[in-house]
Amino acid sequence: MPETRPVDAPHPRRTDDGRVVLDWWCDLACADGADSVETLDALRDRVGDLLEVRLRHFPLTDHVWAVAAAQCQEEARTQGRGEEFAVHALAAVHDIEGPADYVELAEHLGLDANAMAEALFDGRHAARVSTDHAEGRALGVTAVPTFVLDGSLLDASSDGTAGLDELERAVRRARNG
Repeated sequence: MPETRPVDAPHPRRTDDGRVVLDWWCDLACADGADSVETLDALRDRVGDLLEVRLRHFPLTDHVWAVAAAQCQEEARTQGRGEEFAVHALAAVHDIEGPADYVELAEHLGLDANAMAEALFDGRHAARVSTDHAEGRALGVTAVPTFVLDGSLLDASSDGTAGLDELERAVRRARNG
């Protein structure tokens, strides 16, 4: 069962068009993240356009390519395909043998692989990844996947598919509250 606890996070958080913001703290080199993609897809099916999911990076030290994965996802985001890259990176997590595999994935997705390689080399997205990680730690994120919604943190690291009903209730409460 996932752990839920209040956190000192801004709430309620909404987009300009009124959607509820769900921060998805994830390590793109962690297999548990792939399970959380299924949870998020199911949640979107249930709540439709009430929700905006925002990927937040929380690379774990025991996943050697986690920072590279996060930086590549940020580069993919600048190319307009960040979420797609994240989903594919998580699906391939067991096949990744190094940063070059993320560049190859970018090329496979039709992204600018040269820009991806340059971003890894020059570290242009390192500050964003580091900032996300620091903000996650300040909120009490210790494992992934973790969701933060409307002042509550849901640690789903023990079961990445857990908490779907709880997340749905929280989205609806936030939307109506």
